[in-house]
Amino acid sequence: MSGFLLNVLLAVVWALLSGDVNLRELGVGFGLGYLLLRLFPDALGTRAYQRASVALLRFLGTFLRELTVANVQVALLALRARPNLNAMIFSVPLRPHTDLSLTLLTATVTLMPGSVVLGFDAGRTRMYMHGIGLASPDEARAGVKNVERLLLDFLPAPAGGRGGAA
Repeated sequence: MSGFLLNVLLAVVWALLSGDVNLRELGVGFGLGYLLLRLFPDALGTRAYQRASVALLRFLGTFLRELTVANVQVALLALRARPNLNAMIFSVPLRPHTDLSLTLLTATVTLMPGSVVLGFDAGRTRMYMHGIGLASPDEARAGVKNVERLLLDFLPAPAGGRGGAA
């Protein structure tokens, strides 16, 4: 049984034992189940689930921070009398991706204000983007590569075995 399903099962058991099956009890049960799985990852076979859930939280935290920073930067550009947009089109080399991870990477990067994914090369090894308000293409590439690394940490590796969580 996967770690996530075991965690959901523990949450349901908690809610049933509490006598009141509602969202609050399920949430408390999920949290307590997660702590239990965290305490005994080898015995319960949930080490990969733990690693993936921590990577997911790291990705979400980074995404929210970057989204906030990008919103402030674009707002400041819009409020300037003579904004220096410094618009550029650049490419970013990509690690191997599944369809899901490529879609999530594209959606995540496009959600950032001031950046748009334009497309990919035929082999899906390079992503072309448009961005504004960036100091250099290298800075932009580094930001996208960071998002890609965090994303691939919690998603399954492509069938070729390269990329993804190590």
